[in-house]
Amino acid sequence: MRFNFYSKYFFLILFIGSAIITLAQDPTFSQFDANQLYYNPAYTGYKKEARVGVTYRNLWPNVPGKAFPGPLSTYTATGDAYFNVHDKFIAGAGAFVGQDVEGQGYLATTSAGIMYAQHLPPIRALHDDKRLPARFDIYAGFKVYYNHIHVDWSRFVFSDQLSPNYGVTGPSSFSQYAISQRDYFDFDFGVLVRNNFRGKGKWINELGFSMAHVLSPSISITGSNTDATKLPRKYVATYRANIALTENKFYIGPTVLFETQGKFYETTAGFDFYFKLNKKTETVPLSIGLYNRFSEITKNQETNQSKINTSALIISATHKGIIPNGANPLAYSIGFSVDLPYMGLGMQTAGAYELTVGLLIPYKKADVMKCFLEY
Repeated sequence: MRFNFYSKYFFLILFIGSAIITLAQDPTFSQFDANQLYYNPAYTGYKKEARVGVTYRNLWPNVPGKAFPGPLSTYTATGDAYFNVHDKFIAGAGAFVGQDVEGQGYLATTSAGIMYAQHLPPIRALHDDKRLPARFDIYAGFKVYYNHIHVDWSRFVFSDQLSPNYGVTGPSSFSQYAISQRDYFDFDFGVLVRNNFRGKGKWINELGFSMAHVLSPSISITGSNTDATKLPRKYVATYRANIALTENKFYIGPTVLFETQGKFYETTAGFDFYFKLNKKTETVPLSIGLYNRFSEITKNQETNQSKINTSALIISATHKGIIPNGANPLAYSIGFSVDLPYMGLGMQTAGAYELTVGLLIPYKKADVMKCFLEY
């Protein structure tokens, strides 16, 4: 009994200690389509309608901690809208809020902010069908947000509080220099280029790049402000496509997502398969995703000596449909994914599970039937 008690607290001390002394890395998501705004603010207003979405991710459920929302859980809510003033001023604006909870919930990070993207005038050829996407769409966006880190040190037990005769005794000397919260502002920016190959609407390509944590703020929860405690900038590069393989019924969507932050590198690559049950309708009610994620944390950037390598197979399923609402029908999406580690951590962590729900509010009734055609 005593062993289980001490081992539990030892794990928590070790876990939070690693967060204090190492460079933190951002959460990652398995469903890119439902978390575009998280990775790149240039996606703000991308759907050319108004939309809201929520994501819940439970990472490594077998790690000791809260059963719900999970020992390493992340949940976010986003909303954005599209603005077009006589085709002369085109932009998107949005907002988001999110929180990460770790362990028993004694360490939590809350974020909230706003997003904006400027949509440059679309580029078309003279003979292009204007009912189809433009040859090129270019977006440039930014995100400004506030972050709050909170730690409840009273919940932790440190080595100087342990007595072989009396168990846990007195306060820890650690509390003399630790702080319970940290607040800071941050800034991200990104660009996105969207290409309709030859203006035919059969092959849509996207190239994106973004930089997060441009201000590289200090996030130490020990009160330190040295360079070693600064949050490293994160760089994200993406390629996505939507290719019609059969006439108006079956589509394939290859995606490559590369992230690097400090000593952390991650590449996710795979395919989404989009199915139309009836080729006469414009909606894509079902998509199945199959991806491989490879992550690496290097021990020494100069020698590139590897410290940790992990890989996971990601399987996802998304359903999209229409909600009748009189003259103003709505479009919805529900997605679920599971990460199955097969190298490094393995399945002893129980992988990761992610649930997403989205709602799209078309500005015109006719738009609801084409809002999910491409993604």
